[in-house]
Amino acid sequence: MMARSCPLDNNDLMTKSGTPIVKSQDKSSVQSACDVLCRGGVVALPTDTIYGICCAVNNTEAINKIYQIKGRSFSKPLAICVASVQEIPKCVDIGGSGAILPKLLPGGVTVVLPRSPKLNPVLNPGFETVGVRVPDHEFVLSLCAAVGGPIALTSANISNGPNSTSIEEFKEIWDNLDLIVDGGKLPLSVGSTVVEISDTSFCIIRPGRDHDKTISVLSDEHHLEKRSSGVSK
Repeated sequence: MMARSCPLDNNDLMTKSGTPIVKSQDKSSVQSACDVLCRGGVVALPTDTIYGICCAVNNTEAINKIYQIKGRSFSKPLAICVASVQEIPKCVDIGGSGAILPKLLPGGVTVVLPRSPKLNPVLNPGFETVGVRVPDHEFVLSLCAAVGGPIALTSANISNGPNSTSIEEFKEIWDNLDLIVDGGKLPLSVGSTVVEISDTSFCIIRPGRDHDKTISVLSDEHHLEKRSSGVSK
């Protein structure tokens, strides 16, 4: 596949089907991943929570490929990832959450906010909101900066399968990827906390990493009402 073409160092490996494997600490790894994403490929990578697979948000074919790789229903939206908190308003309407976001991010939180009309309409069609991440992970942030825009990010597994903390744990999808970035064994096996925020309230959609911190920031510091479910008001 053309998207797999990327410069490899002598120490780089390949899967049996030819998918390159690079070490996240290698100096060329960010550029290799960036090149693959910009050509419409799908990359597996470590994050501050679990291993994920990602693609460029503006590439419709790559978004569809992620769903095919995971066997994921299109009714399940993908989150996006950006290089810094300052990049978030380019993708979503932050409303009155401007003072809140820097207290949660970078970190293990996915913040769900109204999506920008500038986002690729093929990303999560029918959803008025999108989850945004700024992982506390140097490789991911450097990759987003190199790409120059948001990347779509989801867990590296078959849909509804267990989370992966090493590349060996998602071997079943290796052959469908265009590049694998090996960051070694990750210390956690829990995903991010997913929280929807409005100007007056919030809803924990999925508890995960930094859950207690999220509750503390939103409830104790900013006095937002905690909703059990439902649409933001």
